[in-house]
Amino acid sequence: MWGGATTRSQLRESINSLYTRYKVPEAPTENPVNLETDPTRRLIFFREKEIVNSLAFVSVTSDDSRKVMAVCIEEHINRKGITIRIASNTGDLKAVTAGFKRIGGILEQVARRPKTKKTDNIEILLREVIILDIDRILSRLRSRHVSTSKTAGKPALITQLHDAINHKSVKSTASLTTRSQNLQDLFTELEAISDIKASTALIHRLLYDIVTQAHALTSTTNLDVLLRDSKLEPPSLKSHIPIALRKLSHYYSAARFLVSAARDKECHVFRTVLVEPFHIDMPPSLYEADIKVHAEIQLLFFYELHPHLPRPRIICSSKSACYLCNLFFSLHGVFHIRRSHGRLYEKWTLPDWLPIPEPRRAELGVLVTQLDGALKAKIQKGCDKHDYPTESVLSIARQWTPSTSSKTSSSLASISTIRPQPTLHKEGSQDGVLSQLSSMPPTPPRTPPSRIPSISGAQNRAREHRIELPTTTHPVTITPAQLPYSQLITPTTPPLLLHLNNPRLTLDFDFRLASPCRLVLTHVDDITAPVVDEEYRTVDIEEIPTEAEMQVSRLRGKE
Repeated sequence: MWGGATTRSQLRESINSLYTRYKVPEAPTENPVNLETDPTRRLIFFREKEIVNSLAFVSVTSDDSRKVMAVCIEEHINRKGITIRIASNTGDLKAVTAGFKRIGGILEQVARRPKTKKTDNIEILLREVIILDIDRILSRLRSRHVSTSKTAGKPALITQLHDAINHKSVKSTASLTTRSQNLQDLFTELEAISDIKASTALIHRLLYDIVTQAHALTSTTNLDVLLRDSKLEPPSLKSHIPIALRKLSHYYSAARFLVSAARDKECHVFRTVLVEPFHIDMPPSLYEADIKVHAEIQLLFFYELHPHLPRPRIICSSKSACYLCNLFFSLHGVFHIRRSHGRLYEKWTLPDWLPIPEPRRAELGVLVTQLDGALKAKIQKGCDKHDYPTESVLSIARQWTPSTSSKTSSSLASISTIRPQPTLHKEGSQDGVLSQLSSMPPTPPRTPPSRIPSISGAQNRAREHRIELPTTTHPVTITPAQLPYSQLITPTTPPLLLHLNNPRLTLDFDFRLASPCRLVLTHVDDITAPVVDEEYRTVDIEEIPTEAEMQVSRLRGKE
């Protein structure tokens, strides 16, 4: 391929050989991020990543699992515009391209008129997103108006939520019950429509109301905690309902994030928004054999074909990358992809028939040989067997904060978020409990950038040692008499959900990026807590950072 030592048939043989042994060669993984700043760009790495994540989510217009979309954004040289490039592994791109052009036009208007009301901007953009994604949203709701093989015969999502909230084993509240009933009423009205093609305005209004109310519910209530100890049947509902509701509400979150980015006075890239699709035509022999060039690979090779264009840093697909895409991107080394689900697809290929410019052909030939060698090594060495993974994982973007351009001295400082201390409620108040467990909106950081360590080292260590990341949560309730609380931490420590009953507060810790350390929770005036090697970091309860900010080795709370 490309004049290298490995032919297309040899690569196919290696892929098929590995596939017969391991359908899922690797467990799902998060790829390390690049924290270097680039003064030639308006957007820092994380903001570019979150923008393309939002666009990739919006790009999915149906529940056809065969149609995977990929998106990247290319900053213009004048730093006052972007080109959104989209690709798909199958299907026509006309509808998505047209929808993205309308979305781009709205974002241009928002960027040029930042004094308009933000809520109005969000409403306009969200309504356009709903028009583009109407079939996918109806499918997520399991509406009778869009019946697919995935949804046929399954209970409607809103009905499942309503029944769960009103289940005798769920400790709900009056406000939550009212919200679920409002959603049920909207969905009932939606299902009562006899002809959706003749009632498009009504359909769009109802879906807008359902999405916004679903977002309001998930923003104020942690459904995972609420349903965790319930007696719902089947038990899978306890995880299905929160995940499905978050995906439904994410249409609002994505619209809000994109509007916030466009309104930022320091970020001018949305003043001009171009949308360009790209598709690689398959040779007839490969097309008939159902061989595919995955969407992410298509965008990668667009830039191989056009080396003069500014390159994006991130290519994001609507699903996690497969094992082979992730491996090739890793060898290629130019673009970042967020996550891999680890599954291997035997119909995967690289487009070696493209007219790649001569200077790059030799390098691509070497890359293919390295890819083939990695597959042969995996076959020879063997690997653990893994269950079929969830391929679509929702990535929630943080709220946009003003200091997000590349002129910021620290890329981490500009993306750090801190969750403020919630208002305390009276002991025994159920409303208070649910409020404390809800997702709080992030605020600008107060932790000095110099105290924020790099997370890439911990990620690399986890990958090198193939640490199996835990998925279960270890809940612990602590009373004042039990303070100080102390626990040794390693990257394999299960996520910890700490409930404090005085003050009433819930702290959620994820240790996947942590170096070996000790977590200590104590009163501010308690100096008897254990210290490990005299090296620890103290954080007041009001300034609890996210995992992207720091590896917590000691946490000190306030009464």
